[in-house]
Amino acid sequence: MLDRILVGFDGSSHARRACQFAIELASRFHSSLTLAVVRPDRRTAVDTLLENLVPLSDDGKAFSVYLDEAQEKARAHGVERVEVVYLRGEPVSAIVDWLHRNPQDLVIVGSRGLSRGRRLLLGSVSSGLVNDAPCPVLVVRGHHREHHTSQP
Repeated sequence: MLDRILVGFDGSSHARRACQFAIELASRFHSSLTLAVVRPDRRTAVDTLLENLVPLSDDGKAFSVYLDEAQEKARAHGVERVEVVYLRGEPVSAIVDWLHRNPQDLVIVGSRGLSRGRRLLLGSVSSGLVNDAPCPVLVVRGHHREHHTSQP
């Protein structure tokens, strides 16, 4: 049923949360796990190398460290088939194109929890994949946002 799971991975806390969920699911269903990393077309090899080495967060970890940790964590949870694919272009179209060539049973992505207005202005990878992917998409939401209600 869930033989192949793809997770979008950009090193952000949202992507790491989605990756952890994907690892747990892949472990439970004995699925293969593919981590999809999308790089914009305009990046050079030097840009990519620097991005892999420069810390992404306050803890001083670089993208390559997060990627290595995700693969190690998956194997430690018993996921036998873990791979990384590097795609180029705009994230939604790059992932959807790859999915058409490499069918998956499930795509898992994190959500930054953009407001409706910001989603309209900036776009949303998770929304784009929900609309365009040829397979089910599971969106792992971040921390619960407070909703304010108006008092009459």
